[in-house]
Amino acid sequence: MSYGELRWSNIWNGPWVAVVLLVANIASAIPTISIKGSKFFTSDGDQFFIKGVVYAPSWQQENNNLVNGTQCEVDANLIKKLGANVIRVYSIDPSLNHDQCMQVFSDAGIYLMLDLATPTYQIDPNDPQWNTTLRDQFAKVIDNFQGYDNLFAFNAGDEVVTNTSTSDAAAYVKASIADMKAYRDAMQYRDIPIGYAAVDNSNIRTIQQDYFDCGKPAVGADFFAVNRFSWCESSSFTASGYQELYNEFDGYDIPTFLSQTGCSLAQSAPPNRTFDDQTAVLGQQMNDRFSGAVVYEWHQEETNYGLVSYDNADWTGMPSLFPDYTALSEQWATLTPDGVKKSAYQASGTKRSCPTSVSGTWNVKQNQALPTVGLSGVSTPTGARTQSGGGAASGTAAGSAEQGEGGGTGGQQKSSGFTGGAIAGIVLGALVGIALILGVILFFLKRKKGQQKDVAGADGPDHSREGDKMLATSADGNNHAYGYYGPQELAGLGQSQELDPSRGYIVPMKAPELAQPDYNHELSDHNTRMPQMEEVALNQHTQERGQEARQPEPSPHVQAQRRTEMDWLASEEARLRQRREVLMQQGGATE
Repeated sequence: MSYGELRWSNIWNGPWVAVVLLVANIASAIPTISIKGSKFFTSDGDQFFIKGVVYAPSWQQENNNLVNGTQCEVDANLIKKLGANVIRVYSIDPSLNHDQCMQVFSDAGIYLMLDLATPTYQIDPNDPQWNTTLRDQFAKVIDNFQGYDNLFAFNAGDEVVTNTSTSDAAAYVKASIADMKAYRDAMQYRDIPIGYAAVDNSNIRTIQQDYFDCGKPAVGADFFAVNRFSWCESSSFTASGYQELYNEFDGYDIPTFLSQTGCSLAQSAPPNRTFDDQTAVLGQQMNDRFSGAVVYEWHQEETNYGLVSYDNADWTGMPSLFPDYTALSEQWATLTPDGVKKSAYQASGTKRSCPTSVSGTWNVKQNQALPTVGLSGVSTPTGARTQSGGGAASGTAAGSAEQGEGGGTGGQQKSSGFTGGAIAGIVLGALVGIALILGVILFFLKRKKGQQKDVAGADGPDHSREGDKMLATSADGNNHAYGYYGPQELAGLGQSQELDPSRGYIVPMKAPELAQPDYNHELSDHNTRMPQMEEVALNQHTQERGQEARQPEPSPHVQAQRRTEMDWLASEEARLRQRREVLMQQGGATE
């Protein structure tokens, strides 16, 4: 392997590989999602519309979701081909590692909407409580997932309030939202949206909309979603009640979307849905107020809502695709709303007033205090947070929270510094600069290698070999006269530009032994006295070097480069002496 090839090989087998991989990872990082007014936006400034699918076996299953990396990779590829960009998972075990699954979904451009509750830790609609045990469990889920850029949102509850008799539970769900938002901010995590998914009960739907939005932004939900299954088969925008639903969210100041949808009337597998409602939700009829929908569901279960089916109870391996999968994919392929840029969007919604209690309909009083538990006993970090997932501020929340009548728009997000795209751009720019430098180095190494090859054939004692012949045609005369270090010693120009080792760059140096025909052109040795003019030139050059020696010491890297050049020059001098001897043996040259 040549010197240049060795140097280049060492570059790419060394730390540069790690740099390239790091930059590639940063460049491929998924933008985070935040809220402005009633819309979701990516950190790149684009409005975000949900094309989601419920991705979890039955909610009553033990919460071991998102831990099988191999299966997540299989499913992520299929979900990406489906056209989805969000999965909704009902519960996880925060003590387990979810890195591999979250990474493969991130690589596929898919975000996660995650419920904070689990089958064990949840607010019971019939006996609602919010206590430090639940708070700490919810906090563990946040801690475990806040560091993933493709974490879209947390859901504090799903259909906890279903009717009048369970309406008291609304205050406890809202208390959990207030405390978890306080915890998120105290830990200085990014402003991950925390909201609620409501049941589609027309008697209390609008009351819940108002209740979870009202009050100060610190205690209200960041978003309010609805589970809706009213558009069945060949229904319509009006007949399905979607138009009424759309009208109810006129002027709503926080985002809304369908957190479960996809009516199925099938009594046996497989279902056969057309998903015509997606045209309304993601189309012009609704997409100015609704931010998309999450279709129920990925896995086929007894309810016959599945898009795919597995041949085992563990839901592993390659699933079979139902016609619903194809139908939904075809619908989503035609629905690509652009929305509005975050920079151009002006939030105009109005925060709702807290509803009054209505006998037989809604039990929560208008000014009823929330049963928050605050952050007492929670360790919060001190100092400034420097990266995602790190600690930052200290502080505790109050033990209870007033509803209040906060004004302005909800869900406004705080700046978190550079976006993933900006960081990627900066690092990529640095990498391009490094690549250019390496390219220049490689160019000169290859050029020097080519010069060595040009003269290498002339070396050796066997002058009958073709490589020992000096070529001096008109075509390459200039190549012999000028090289990497300027004019060569045999150019007959009276001076040679050699690399001055004390300076590290090319400088003109006298070469009188080749300039005058009256002197012997032989390189001087210990037995040959140098002419007087050569002595003067040598003394002058020695003085210059002495002056240069008093300059600041160069860096070790520069010193190493100069040593390499000095070694090369020494080898060139020896080669030239040897070449002269060959020419003398061939004849035609005189002493």
